[in-house]
Amino acid sequence: MKLGLFHFQLLYNVLENIHFIYDEEELADTVLTKISETLNAEAGTIFRIDIDGTITPLASYGAPLEKLKRTEFRVGKGVVGWVAQYVQPVKVDDPKKDARFMGQADRTTGFQTRSIVAAPILAKGKAIGVIEFLNRRDGSFNVPDLELISMIGREVGIAFENVSLVRKLTNSQAFLESMVNSLSAGLVVCDPDDRVIELNPRAMDIIGASWAPTEPPRPAAEVLAKCPDMLSVLGKASASDKPLTRQELPVKTVNGTLKVGWSGVPIKAKNGRRLGTAVLFQDITKL
Repeated sequence: MKLGLFHFQLLYNVLENIHFIYDEEELADTVLTKISETLNAEAGTIFRIDIDGTITPLASYGAPLEKLKRTEFRVGKGVVGWVAQYVQPVKVDDPKKDARFMGQADRTTGFQTRSIVAAPILAKGKAIGVIEFLNRRDGSFNVPDLELISMIGREVGIAFENVSLVRKLTNSQAFLESMVNSLSAGLVVCDPDDRVIELNPRAMDIIGASWAPTEPPRPAAEVLAKCPDMLSVLGKASASDKPLTRQELPVKTVNGTLKVGWSGVPIKAKNGRRLGTAVLFQDITKL
């Protein structure tokens, strides 16, 4: 049986938003709620497969998640474990007559499973989770339901990968921001058009400039207007195709004339294309 208009509409409704959700639990809850309500299923669960073979309920519809988490799910055990092990979707019309059905979750939650449809959640061809729905109220799950859940499993896998990438990127940005802000030296970074894209707190303290990390790049001449000597330093560094190290210069700032030690480094891509310039500097007046 091929997917009908109903299933395509449901697939569209799910895909419309999930790739713009960047929280794993919110993503799982959204998918479960939409599909469960539209398929008229009494319950649904999204599981995550851990490296050690444990299968952890990530989100649940129709049954308390905390109770499900007290149930042991493992690769190779039960219907969910079978899907995780063989990376195949499954439709079970009479669980009590299916040798794969273990029934622990029913005993833990008090739920009575009458029918099951489940599919692997795939990322790069590997099962990273399982999506399962129980007890369609208006009859048994059918083959198009199974095909739909299989498609959803692949799309959810891609969405989970996106969430993971966004999380890694966010963590990397937070780490980089923390590192830059904690430097004891001043740091100014410009793009190839001599617009400031980074000016850390220490740099602002030394030269009396102001710049907010959340604002778009601004011309260096504007950001460093109160410190033309530092603007000259940035110009020298930007004009050089090689690093300039251990340079010293008297710099007039709003805090008076300071003796500044500085180094400039061209920032380049792997192909050699110039991406910008970084200047690291310190107040060495008292040294």
